[in-house]
Amino acid sequence: MSWTGLKKAINRAGNHVLLKAGQIDETVDIEFDYEEKRFRAMEEASTKLHKDLRRYKETLTSLAAAQQNVSDVLAGFYGSEAKCVAKEYQQATKAIRNETLQELGEPFFQTVLNPIDRFNSYYVDMNEAIKKRAHKKLDYDSLRSKVRKLSENPEKDPAREIKLKDTRVQLSSAEEVYNRLNAQLKADLPRLMDLRISYLNPSFEAFVKLQLRYFSENHRHLNEVKKKLDARTRADYKNGKMEKRLDEILSKVKELNVAN
Repeated sequence: MSWTGLKKAINRAGNHVLLKAGQIDETVDIEFDYEEKRFRAMEEASTKLHKDLRRYKETLTSLAAAQQNVSDVLAGFYGSEAKCVAKEYQQATKAIRNETLQELGEPFFQTVLNPIDRFNSYYVDMNEAIKKRAHKKLDYDSLRSKVRKLSENPEKDPAREIKLKDTRVQLSSAEEVYNRLNAQLKADLPRLMDLRISYLNPSFEAFVKLQLRYFSENHRHLNEVKKKLDARTRADYKNGKMEKRLDEILSKVKELNVAN
């Protein structure tokens, strides 16, 4: 930071204290405050959206890995009994993880995550502009206070009129800068808000289509596995008798008296 910038930062810090203490009258623009509040709500929502979408992709990856781990264990657990079905399931989960999920990874980043990340990057510039406006508003309010005090306290000081004149010149310049930034932000903030829907619509559509493709492929692979199940298992599942059948098998296990 330059020496001039450091001096401005120190002066603003002091003026901020005076403002909070009520010694400087603060300029209030209700229209800007409203637009800034809407902007903050949108910033929070879209930042959360990007975070949740990343978590969604990570969750699918974890789910596919867990699904494959289960299939690997089952393939070894079953051995020769129903080996064909266990093997089919293992191959299906590998295809889901290594083909379907991998194929959707790049499109997900390109059409969903990256566009939202680019949109969120505009918040950096907008926040810098809002911060600059706050600084210029503080400068303007401080100079207004100085002019008022110099005008209200006519002292027998030859330099007073010169100080007042110089301060008024500074005030005029500060007012022009503040009003320009304030007007620009009041125009840009609602414009950014209005663009959010048209910008995010393609990503939303892509997200829906990618989900549909992923779960359709899941269904296709697992449906092939289902066809390999024996006729009785399919019938019991369809008729709601699967639970009763499992209870019967558990009863036979209990009759083994393996603990004795």
